[in-house]
Amino acid sequence: MPRVPTTANVTNPHRRGYDFRIDTKLFRASTGPERQMVIRTEEFPNQQINLKQNPEDISTNIGQIFSRNNFSGGQGLDTAHRRNASENDGIRFWDSTGVDVFNIDKGENYTVKLLHQMSSTVERATSSTTGHNYMVKVGTKLYASDDEILYYSNNGGQTWDIQSENLTAGYKITGLAAHGTDLYITANNGSAGEIEKLPDGGTSSQLMSAAIYDKIWSVKGQFLVSIGNAIHSYNGNTTVGSAIVTLPTGQTFTDVCDAGAVVLATGTDGYIYSIKDVAGTFTAKGQTEISGEIPTCIAESQGLVFYGTKETQTGSTTIGRFYRAQITVADDLYVLGDNQLIKEWENSSIDSSPKKLYVDRDSVYTGIKESTTEANLWRYYLPTGGLSRSYKCDISSGTLDVISGIENVNSKFVVLVQQEGVFLQQSTYESEGYVILPNVDFFTSDEKQWVGTTVEHETIEDARRVQCFISTKFEDINNAASTNWLLTNDSSTGRGNQESQINENSRYLSTKIVLQANGDFSGSPAFNSVAIRALPRPQVVVVDLPINISDQVERPGRKRIQVKNLGEAIYQELKEFEGDSVTLEIYDPAETIRGVVESVAYPIINNASIGSVTQYCTVRVKGVRAVNVTTANSNILGIGTIGVVRLG
Repeated sequence: MPRVPTTANVTNPHRRGYDFRIDTKLFRASTGPERQMVIRTEEFPNQQINLKQNPEDISTNIGQIFSRNNFSGGQGLDTAHRRNASENDGIRFWDSTGVDVFNIDKGENYTVKLLHQMSSTVERATSSTTGHNYMVKVGTKLYASDDEILYYSNNGGQTWDIQSENLTAGYKITGLAAHGTDLYITANNGSAGEIEKLPDGGTSSQLMSAAIYDKIWSVKGQFLVSIGNAIHSYNGNTTVGSAIVTLPTGQTFTDVCDAGAVVLATGTDGYIYSIKDVAGTFTAKGQTEISGEIPTCIAESQGLVFYGTKETQTGSTTIGRFYRAQITVADDLYVLGDNQLIKEWENSSIDSSPKKLYVDRDSVYTGIKESTTEANLWRYYLPTGGLSRSYKCDISSGTLDVISGIENVNSKFVVLVQQEGVFLQQSTYESEGYVILPNVDFFTSDEKQWVGTTVEHETIEDARRVQCFISTKFEDINNAASTNWLLTNDSSTGRGNQESQINENSRYLSTKIVLQANGDFSGSPAFNSVAIRALPRPQVVVVDLPINISDQVERPGRKRIQVKNLGEAIYQELKEFEGDSVTLEIYDPAETIRGVVESVAYPIINNASIGSVTQYCTVRVKGVRAVNVTTANSNILGIGTIGVVRLG
C-alpha cells in the first residue's frame, strides 16, 4: 500500500511538485478551469449586541459606534463592554483631572468643564512640623490654627488676621470645634492641657485645665473630648465625664461624627466605636473592627456612613482607602454593615490616606496627597455613587502636606494643607484638564478597524481648545502622559461634530478628551459628547483546495508515473483530517493558515466520456492567517516567533 509523502522524507517539496502541506503531509493540487484553488476572507458575522445595555450601538452609520455624553457616574471603569455591566456603566469613565463631571443638577444642559483653580494666596499653616493645623467654620467666620497661633478670616479665606486667645504659653492647639456661634479649643504641651471657649466677637476664657486634652468634637448638642487613649463626654463648661471608651495604651481617637442614631468614633486600634445618647448620657453601644487598617476620618450623609483608613505595609508603603457603609442594629448594638470599598490609593513614599471628610448637600469630599507636588480633593457624588478627582492644590515637597481642613464659604472651597497654607477656590479656571474613557472592544476579542472619532462641544469663539486622543495600548489609560496617545480631533473654533478619520487596528481602543483654557482662564470650553466608530476586521480565511487523488504522479522535468492505489491512500488520509485543527501551508502563493478542516468532498471523475483519469476532491480549510517565520537551519515545528516554520 503506497504512503502519502511527508516533510520528514521529502526535502524541498515545492521543487518536487508538491503544492501545499496539511500539517506534515504533502499534497499536489489539481487545479483547472473548473477546479480553482480559492482563498478568501469570510464575511464578518453580525453581532447581536444587547442594545438595552449599550444604546450607543444604535446608529444608522456603517460599523459600530461607542459614544458618551454623560460622565456623572464617576471614575474607575476600565472596560466599557463587559458582562454583568452595572446600570451606571453607561455614564462612567476611567480617570480625570482638572474637570468637573458632576454638574448634572444645575438646571443647565450637561457639559464637562474645567474646574476652578485653587490658589494659596495666603500662608496660614506653614510652621508646624507636627501636623497641628486645623480649620473650622463658625457661622461665616473661618478659624485656622498653626501650632499655638490662631488665625481668623471674615471674608471667606481671602485675608487672615491673628486671633487673640488666652492659651497658656507653649501650648499647641490640638483641636477646634464649632458650637453655635462659639469656638471651642483644646491645647496642650504634652504634659498639661486646657479647654478654651471663644465667643463670637468676645475674648476667650479657660474652662478646663485638669488633663492633657487632645481633640474636641461637637455632637448632638454636647461635646466629646479625647484625653490620651480615652474619649469622654464634656458639658461645654467645667465638667468632663468619665471615660466612655478606653483604648489600649498608646492608641488614640482620630475622628468623630454624628451618624443619626449614634455617634461614631474612629480609633487607631482599628475599630469604629458606636456611642449613643441614652437619656442625656453618652454610652458605648458596640464597635466595628476594620481588620488590618487604621480608621482616620469619618462622616455621615443621607443615611450612609463614609470613612477613610490607612494601612502601612513593610517599609514605607502606605495604602489609603475610602469606604461606604451603613449602620445596622442587633441586640441594641450599633455596628457598621455592608462595607464597600470605593477607592484605594497606594504610594511607596508618601502618606496618601484620607485625613478629613467634608459633607455638603449632594457630595462627600476627602483630601488626598497624590504626589510630592499635588494634593487633591476627591468628590463622591451621592446621586450616582460616582467618585472623581476634584479641586487641585499645587504643593511643594513638604514632609506633611496633608489636607487637614475642608470648608465651604459663599459657595467656594477653602482647603488647609499642612506645611503649605490655606488654598482658596478662585473664579478663574484650570489651564488644562482631561477625561480618559474606558477601553472599548464591543464584546469581541477580534481586531477592529477603527474608522473615526467625533467630538462635539459648545461653540468656541476664543482661544480655548478641545482635543481628542486615542491609543491602542490597553495600559495607556493609566498614563495620561504616554507618548502613545495619538491626536485625532483638535477644535479651537466652532462646535466640532466632524468625524476625523483614523486608521488603527486593535482589539481595544482608549480615548482621552483634553480641555484647554489656552491662557484665557476667565472661562472654560464646554465638552458635550464623543463617539468612536469601528468596522469589523475580517480575519477568518476560507481555502478551497482541489487535491489530486489520482494514481498518476506528475513531477517537474520527469515522466509521469502510475502508482497503484496512491489516490485511495491520499483520499483516506484526507478523510482522517476532517474536523481536525491543522496548519495549512500553500507554497505558491505563499500562505500559512491555522484552522480546521471543515469538509472533504467526495472524489469526482472529470470528463469520463473522453477517458480522463484525473480524479480530485475538494478540501475546505477555515482558519486565520499566520506569519511564516524562517529560522536559519531550522526545519521543525515550534521554532520562531509564533511557532510556525516553513518546512522543506
